Amino acid sequence: MRALVLTSTVSMCVFIAIAASERAAAQQLTNSMTCAQAKSLYQKQGRVYTRTRNGTVLPIYGGVPEAQGRNLLCGRDRSQRPVRVITRDNRRCTIAYKC
Repeated sequence: MRALVLTSTVSMCVFIAIAASERAAAQQLTNSMTCAQAKSLYQKQGRVYTRTRNGTVLPIYGGVPEAQGRNLLCGRDRSQRPVRVITRDNRRCTIAYKC
């Protein structure tokens, strides 16, 4: 019985890991888009995925899209920061702003 529980637990962990990696693979990465395409996708969906220089795939979200972000008011003690991703035509494509 113990072996069955252990096998079931390991199988479930493997299934979850595969599902998570397939979800990330299904998302189009900004690295294969132009900067304009990445900005448009971020504006429509509020999230994009990018592969960093060390190979990690990261979700990018939570900023104000670049088109509206230029007018973002952050208050006295906080400054506006660009959110940048790597794209096919720009290694530092600004897609959004955060405070």
